[in-house]
Amino acid sequence: MNMSMRLAVISSGLVLAAAAVFACSDDTTPTPSGGDDVDSGSSGSDGSSGSSGSSGTSGTSGQAETGPSALNGCTSYVDRTAEGASRVIQWDTTLFQREERCMQIKRGQKVTFATDDTGSTPGDFDAHPLGAQGGDTPNPVASALEKNTGEVSFASAGEFGYICTVHPAMIGAILVTE
Repeated sequence: MNMSMRLAVISSGLVLAAAAVFACSDDTTPTPSGGDDVDSGSSGSDGSSGSSGSSGTSGTSGQAETGPSALNGCTSYVDRTAEGASRVIQWDTTLFQREERCMQIKRGQKVTFATDDTGSTPGDFDAHPLGAQGGDTPNPVASALEKNTGEVSFASAGEFGYICTVHPAMIGAILVTE
């Protein structure tokens, strides 16, 4: 086999591997192992370095407190507790790349699941149904989604996981503090 044929075979293999990783055709919802709702792996790590929490005057940046265990791959949370901080999660298949998929907020604050990072248009919840996945109960994600705005209100402290019930790579958690 000559060199150009080898490169073509290797390239085809890489394309197929990438397609398998980013495929959107999985209709199953993952089941946590071990009988609890905690994912002890490190999946979903985005390799980011803790960029600023929000633009403007909030003054928060970097990672917030670390939770007791990994919930949906979240071992640390972006601090969005400050007044005026952006609490928008871009609700699409690139979610696993975004540090805000693991977000810390205060009790009483809302998180917006939107089509972009401005939060002006709610996420497409027909293509990406939002569901609760692990953490404390009752989980407000399961029942408090305002589809017209994409907002979920968090009235009590706890750690609340969420997932797209069609695309299991769209997963994260909200840490709510007092």
